[in-house]
Amino acid sequence: MQNPEGIHPALWRGTQLAQAGRPTLSTGFESLDAELPGHGWPMGALIELMPRQAGIGELFLLQPALAGLDAGRSVILLCPPYTPQFHCWVNWGLENRRLLWVAPKTPSDTFWAAETILRHNACGALLCWAAMPRAALLRRLHLAAQQSDTLFVLMRPPAALQQASAAVLRLLLQPLPQGIEVHIKKRQGPQASRPISLSLYGPRLPAPRAPSDHVPLDQPLPAVLSARRHLA
Repeated sequence: MQNPEGIHPALWRGTQLAQAGRPTLSTGFESLDAELPGHGWPMGALIELMPRQAGIGELFLLQPALAGLDAGRSVILLCPPYTPQFHCWVNWGLENRRLLWVAPKTPSDTFWAAETILRHNACGALLCWAAMPRAALLRRLHLAAQQSDTLFVLMRPPAALQQASAAVLRLLLQPLPQGIEVHIKKRQGPQASRPISLSLYGPRLPAPRAPSDHVPLDQPLPAVLSARRHLA
């Protein structure tokens, strides 16, 4: 029998990772790339990240890929839970002019904005924070993403795993003392056998301290200022 991938790129053996039908962008972590079809984040597709709690390192996980995007294209933060700390993004090598912060007032406005941005291929990366959109809406967002070459990441709570999704990749993120543990819950290929532990914090950037799981980059501005006053 002919190999399934030889019939159509959307087909693959259940025991093997699918061949990437679209371009991919390296995550910057070899152990994670090795577990993903195409060895990286799929472009022009719906990706879901589900951190146990906002601020445990999900943005650090995306940082290498964001830094590797075309320098002429913007990165849009759509409805983030905290005020973005743009000076931290600049330290990552992302210029302020490339960063756009969009704060819709309602969930329906958020999804309208996301769909519109994707249909117009208006940015290099779209990071959108949402809770429990309907499955039909997720399909619409995935279809819109397929019309673009955007890195599209939807941040959702872990409870969203109970809901069906059109996402081609779903990752549950758990905090570790010096990074995060990535559980691959959905991918185009066999079920992942074990989680992947990633180190995110170097010697100059301490890991989050108990009881908070937040890192300075992801904390709201008052928390960062309070921490600085305490250290002083």
